[in-house]
Amino acid sequence: SLGIRTLIESDCPSRCDLFLVGDDELCDGDCGSEEEGTDDNTLSSPPRRILNSVKLSLALTRAFHVKSYTNRKHSNNTNYDPSSLLLDDLVVTLRQAPAANGDNDVGGDDGEWSSFPDLSMISSIEDFDALILEGGHRWIILGITMDNNANKNDNLINTVFDDKVDESYATMKVDMAAAAHLITAIGKLLYHMFLLKPFPRLEEVESSTLECKEEDERGGIEEAVAAAAQPRSKRRGPSESLFQQLIESGDCPISICRLLNDSINSNNGMDSDRAHPITSLDDILLDLGFMISSPRLFLHDPERDFSQAAVHFGQRFNGRKRELSELLNITTVPHDENSGLQTIFVSGIAGSGKSHLISAVGSFVSNFGYMILTAKFDREKGHESREMVLGAIMGTLVTNLVKMRDGDDESDVDYSRRAVDAISEALDTDSLLSLIDIVPSIQQLIPEIRTAQHKETSSCHSPEPSTHWQLVFLLSELLISVLGLERKIFLVLDDLQWADKSILSLMSEVLNWTSGHLQERRRLVFVGMHRDGDEVSSDLMSFRTCFVNLEAEGRAHVTAIELSTLSLDDVVEMISSELRLPRRLVIGLADAVHKRTHGHALFLVQLLNSLVSDSTIAYSPLNRRFDWAKLDIDNLKTPDSVASLIVSKLKSLSPEELKCLRIISCFGMHTDYKLLELLESFGLAPRGGFMPYLPNLAVQGVVEATGHSTRIVFSHDLIQEQVLTSIPAEERKQLHHNIGVALASKTPLDIRTEHRPIDAALDQLYLSGDSSGTDNENDSVDVSMLIRIATSQINNAGPDFFVEAQRTRFASWNLRAGNLEVAEHSSFRAALYYYQDGISFLGDKCGDGQLWLRDDTLYELRLKLYEGAAFSSSALGEAGLVSKYANVIIANVEFEDSLQAEHLLIGSLSATGQYKEAVARGVACLRQLKLDIPATPNPVAVIEAMAQTTSEALLYDFNQVANSQRRVDQKTRYVNKLVDVIVTPAYHIASPFLPLVGCAAVRFSLQNGECGEATTAFVVFAYFQVFLRHEHARHWANIAKQLLEQHNTRRPATRTRFLFHAFVNFWYAHPGESSNRMMGLYDLSLKFGDMFSAQMSQCMRIRFDLLRGEQLSLVSKICDTYLPRMVSFSSGSAAFTVIDKEMIDTLMGNKSNCYAIFNGKITDRESLLADAKIKSSFQIVEALYLQKFFVSFWMGDYDEAVAASDFALSLSSAKMPKPQLPFHIFYRGIMAFQLFRDGKGESWLAEGKAMLAQLEAWVDNSRQFFENKLVLLESEHYASTAHVVAAKESYELAIALARDNGYIHEQGLAYECMGKYLASIVEVHDSKRCFINAHKCYTSWGALAKARKLWNEEDLNSSIQCIETSAVKHERDEEK
Repeated sequence: SLGIRTLIESDCPSRCDLFLVGDDELCDGDCGSEEEGTDDNTLSSPPRRILNSVKLSLALTRAFHVKSYTNRKHSNNTNYDPSSLLLDDLVVTLRQAPAANGDNDVGGDDGEWSSFPDLSMISSIEDFDALILEGGHRWIILGITMDNNANKNDNLINTVFDDKVDESYATMKVDMAAAAHLITAIGKLLYHMFLLKPFPRLEEVESSTLECKEEDERGGIEEAVAAAAQPRSKRRGPSESLFQQLIESGDCPISICRLLNDSINSNNGMDSDRAHPITSLDDILLDLGFMISSPRLFLHDPERDFSQAAVHFGQRFNGRKRELSELLNITTVPHDENSGLQTIFVSGIAGSGKSHLISAVGSFVSNFGYMILTAKFDREKGHESREMVLGAIMGTLVTNLVKMRDGDDESDVDYSRRAVDAISEALDTDSLLSLIDIVPSIQQLIPEIRTAQHKETSSCHSPEPSTHWQLVFLLSELLISVLGLERKIFLVLDDLQWADKSILSLMSEVLNWTSGHLQERRRLVFVGMHRDGDEVSSDLMSFRTCFVNLEAEGRAHVTAIELSTLSLDDVVEMISSELRLPRRLVIGLADAVHKRTHGHALFLVQLLNSLVSDSTIAYSPLNRRFDWAKLDIDNLKTPDSVASLIVSKLKSLSPEELKCLRIISCFGMHTDYKLLELLESFGLAPRGGFMPYLPNLAVQGVVEATGHSTRIVFSHDLIQEQVLTSIPAEERKQLHHNIGVALASKTPLDIRTEHRPIDAALDQLYLSGDSSGTDNENDSVDVSMLIRIATSQINNAGPDFFVEAQRTRFASWNLRAGNLEVAEHSSFRAALYYYQDGISFLGDKCGDGQLWLRDDTLYELRLKLYEGAAFSSSALGEAGLVSKYANVIIANVEFEDSLQAEHLLIGSLSATGQYKEAVARGVACLRQLKLDIPATPNPVAVIEAMAQTTSEALLYDFNQVANSQRRVDQKTRYVNKLVDVIVTPAYHIASPFLPLVGCAAVRFSLQNGECGEATTAFVVFAYFQVFLRHEHARHWANIAKQLLEQHNTRRPATRTRFLFHAFVNFWYAHPGESSNRMMGLYDLSLKFGDMFSAQMSQCMRIRFDLLRGEQLSLVSKICDTYLPRMVSFSSGSAAFTVIDKEMIDTLMGNKSNCYAIFNGKITDRESLLADAKIKSSFQIVEALYLQKFFVSFWMGDYDEAVAASDFALSLSSAKMPKPQLPFHIFYRGIMAFQLFRDGKGESWLAEGKAMLAQLEAWVDNSRQFFENKLVLLESEHYASTAHVVAAKESYELAIALARDNGYIHEQGLAYECMGKYLASIVEVHDSKRCFINAHKCYTSWGALAKARKLWNEEDLNSSIQCIETSAVKHERDEEK
């Protein structure tokens, strides 16, 4: 093969790339690539010839290593002696590698390389050069062998580099002298490899050494003494005669010069690096391996002025190979098309390197097209979690799209354009307008919405705060829209232990939503990081459990990584990469600092940086490397923890630097430059301002600049914590106070606004610049932000720091800040934080029943703070806090001032299932507001109230009242609010107060000339009008519908719409239309964050589809799609849907357990029934018995059906009509007539007639809905009264009507009923034909269990044969 010397002395190594295979630890795949996280892209790449020489050197050393091992293993410690071997005696075998394809795959079987030439077939370097010229730039080193023509006593074996050295090698005794001899010999060969000339003969070296010695002697004793007095870092280096010659030649990087020197002089302790000698071939292999894995680091020559300033530990990522490999596998390896959302949780103690690890992964995967979105929570700003996350994640997402659009890359521009189209398609104008408050940069991405925003602000409607579920919808749709394109997203939430409960809930719902989209979830990787130990809250554990549940459903794949301390190898890698030294030179230092820090990552980084800063680790220009004294390291005194080390470092700062840090720490983990500039104008800054001190603090590793240098961030929260806690308590409180008052002076916080809303006080939202600017485009400071920060600073000082007059002032600040959080950001958790602090500043001792005095100057302030706290708690679903704050108000103010609190308290009672208490309290409030509601409801009172309301309402010109623009007074508004909040609990317990409340509210609204906000009352009134078959029922239904349409605001009354379409309008529409309306209402409710109405709309859609005869397999799939979300939001809507799903499974013959969706809380039908009875959820109890009735009816078990129907009708909830009612009446009527014909008694005929009369009363509502049912009941009546001809004709008509209206199940039912009747009058042939048609209909419907039962009971298999035989006979008779 081609000789190595011939190869290296040609220019071919400068024009091709050589690769190694087989040794994964030293060179993984493409050895020319940099190991992730360890390289520095600011450094230049080494020359190609040098890198190729390093790879050939590694291959050669590896061959000697294997040869030495083989000899020792089989020849009883016989060491291999290559001293006489020259580079001329060696040949290398290469094979051309496939062209680069981006995956660095250079391994494989020989069959994969069959098309590439073998250099053993190349006779000269000219042939190789020709192949390179033809494009053969990539070559794989297969092995190194002895030249067959070499006249040597021993041959170097053909070494393929997947040969492994087993563990017995480490236990073999080694002759140290022979080992040093071997290392020296290899060093000389490598010398030839790199310098392109043989190592000088012994006499040449001795002559050179003698000259150096004579020169030293001429220097005299004085010079020697002076040199000895020099600092160690400036003394003469090891083996200067060879090392210095190699350096001065300039042919090789310093690292190679050091390796050659130390290996050649390994048997001469005076000439090698005595503290770190090369003792084995492993040392050479490791040195070369470092150079190959990170050539820019280890083959890079530092400048002569390279010093401590160039070194800072913690910048690069080192170690954690197992965790890094696992993460890169998750993010870069393609997964199965059905794989779930990749979810990664990284945990560990504080300072263990979690953020550093994920940052390194994020930097790497960004090269694979990932978009990186990161948010970090702050210990001091937990209440601001949502704003931080939405701004950091969604703001970055949109900003990235804007940058792509404005960039020069055509693919980025096209991607941004398609993203805008996808977002605009998913979100309408109203939704995009809602996004402006959350993600202001959306205006830059979609400029068209600015026009819509202008129209919105100029209209009479003021924007309403976004609810939790509206944000879930908006953010989910935004994220899914972008994920629907080809690029991936790497979403990171750091320090989850400080995240607020509401943001954890929000993000879990957004990711839950996303996991339901098969393609989109495959393009998202979610990473959550948090600390271990006591800081893991129950909220955080619930957050993690959500993803475990998703994994159980197959919608997510969860990976948990727990970071332990760094290993010694990790520390070696950290020091080696930063100091650019091989392992043998740093192992001692690494071992010392590892033992002192116990491998704690932050402690380790801080300690190493302190050793550099105090010159314990110093750069030696003569040795051309960083150096340290072993004695200094061994005697190193270190603090016992990272916190102590940080404190000791703070003491070394100048007073001005420390003051700068202390002020910055008051803001938390980060702050903006703009805020610091404001503080400078108030004399709070260090002498000369903040800017002169920040660069040095950054060099010290205490702080760093982010966001295009607009923010200052502490390097770690432990540093910020230590800086803040190091300030004496009183001094710290005073500092918070000074900062708060200074910033507040730039806001209208102290402007009296009793007669002026806060919006008016903030006409100019910015201190300077154009208020339409977004993001960081102008130099203004947002006044709203200043209000929140100033108030938070005061709160950090605490109420006890201030006198009473100041407390009142700051309580009002908290009220302002809380109102801003609700109005501008819909951040209810942050608002609650401010309201609670405001209450604490007042120092109230309320709850003792003492009324607050109206003439007290604090009355209004107290009331608003408590109302704000109760309102925010309600929005957050914190029922206990709602009760706490609302009851304080109710106990301390007059009734008129407690209406808001009463409204919130009733809603809280309803939300926690206390329906009776909610209704009782609501009715009591309405009575106090003078609404005429009887104290004891009964059927007579309901009928009288309905009649009275109807007669009074007919006296009004409804169109005039409905279109009235008069201002609604506070009392009327709260009446309507109370009605809205009473309806749901009253329906749940079938309260007889419900129709009475509806009637009273309708009369009240008409008397006060305002119907728009009383729409719910009109819907309730129409609901009972329809059920009682009142002659004006349709009129009132139309009025309710008109009110819904006329009073459509930016946030429509979705819950009232649900009540109307689910319980009123369905009587007048085809069930298919009702189903479509429910689906539309589901989307609308999601858009506006009304999750209750959304889930109940989907629940009712499924029920309408089931009852109208939609294909059961399709309805089953819809259940499977939406049930997981229903369960996560409300077990109520999920319970109703599971009941319907169980019916579907029974009719289809499926054996699945639909109760498994409850994860063990509800295991079967009986446990659901028991749970509903305990909670007095009578609607669920009724739904269970109605389901049992429907299933028993369809399966022909009339005894079970009768029992279930009777029990359902006996429940109080049966008095509340629902969509199942018409079908219940219809099926019970059919069952009654057939039981009568089966001889079960005359009472069943009367029952059937009663059911028939009920349908006759409803048929005019919607003939599409009721006519086929009525005609089929008439058929059964004719059949029961022996009207044969009329019965047959009526059956045929019922069949036709069911078919024409798309009721396939009722068409089958009509065929089955007709078949039974014909069988009873002994028309067997036609009877069987009807049964066969019924079987076809049931099969088409998907009710396979029902179809099989009919087939077997009527023996349709033989019947088909008889019918076919009869048909043939009939045809023959016709031919005759």
